[in-house]
Amino acid sequence: MEKREEQKRIEAPAKKAKLWVFVTAFLILLAALTYAGAKTRAGEYHAAARPEPEAEETETVTQAPTPEPTAAPTPEPTEEPTERPTQSYSKTAIVIGGNRVLVMASREAAEELIRNVQRHFEDMGNMPDNALTELVTKVEFEKAAAGDQTVSYDAAFALLTGRDTPLVFKSLATYFEDKTIPHTDRVVTDSYLPRGIRVVRVYGRDGIERETYSVVYINGVKTESRLEERYTVMEAINGDIRIGTRDFPQNFLVRPDYGSNPYEAMSLSFVPPCDGEITKLYGPYDGGFHHGVDISADAMSDVRAACSGTVVTVMERGAYGLMVEIEHKNGVCTRYARLGEAYVSVGDTVETGYIIGCVADDAEGPHLHFELRIRATAYNPLKILPDMYVKG
Repeated sequence: MEKREEQKRIEAPAKKAKLWVFVTAFLILLAALTYAGAKTRAGEYHAAARPEPEAEETETVTQAPTPEPTAAPTPEPTEEPTERPTQSYSKTAIVIGGNRVLVMASREAAEELIRNVQRHFEDMGNMPDNALTELVTKVEFEKAAAGDQTVSYDAAFALLTGRDTPLVFKSLATYFEDKTIPHTDRVVTDSYLPRGIRVVRVYGRDGIERETYSVVYINGVKTESRLEERYTVMEAINGDIRIGTRDFPQNFLVRPDYGSNPYEAMSLSFVPPCDGEITKLYGPYDGGFHHGVDISADAMSDVRAACSGTVVTVMERGAYGLMVEIEHKNGVCTRYARLGEAYVSVGDTVETGYIIGCVADDAEGPHLHFELRIRATAYNPLKILPDMYVKG
């Protein structure tokens, strides 16, 4: 028992010594690790604060992976281009037909001079916009020596536009000239019409003939003109005029069926142009001739298209007052006069019975004057409207 206790007293200091050795080693290892971590963080901090080295001062240590192909970056502009046409900003000689004529201060001034000379000759010839101009003589621009004497722009322009200019500009222009084709009027006496009555069956009209010319200019001066084409733009129309020679007795009685039949109109369908009774017939009256019928109607009452057709006239015309004309088939035309207002315009297409205007509040009594014409000749409207009521 005593031996065992003695042995414990001997082993106790040895165990404490081993424990201290272990603790000390652990502390030393911990301190080393802490120092190493602090050193690493300090290196990273200084590396971040230090500026990037120049590309040429670094060297590649490892092989970088091959990058994907990308578009070449746009190069930054430099102060001076790699290649500059020095002749643009240096003295330039103008060579015309192989001869050195003059020297300008720059290439730009020389080129602008030639362009302005061309415009000068075009303006001098007062050419149309369709003129085509070409430079016949050969013009070249050469770089001049630094010591060559230059010519002012005004002096160079005067030289190249003067009488002895070495330049030759040729221009080709096209002109159009219209000429009148005169018409003739055929005048025929008509024993059916009352004396003093003049009826225009066809209105005459002049035609137009166009000629095309090609004109050549040399330096703005006309040197050649040639007829290229001649054609008719619009045919002339000869007039047809009838002059009445028939004498009617003073007691001549006009009947509702007076006059010849308008055969071209009889194939069409007509309706009365307004509501009312006929107060004046078609025919001769007191040395004159009434070319239609007068229909008594209330002021502002409706006026209708007697037949379908196209409106060809809307106008004020002397004794007719406000008048509308409608063109139908077969050369047939109806005329509506003494209107208070028109509700249609030229070019309108109207159907039978369409309201085209109203009756005027006439001082002589409101009425509609209605005519039937075939190729400008007036016919009795009652031939196509036999059922209209005739007063008295």
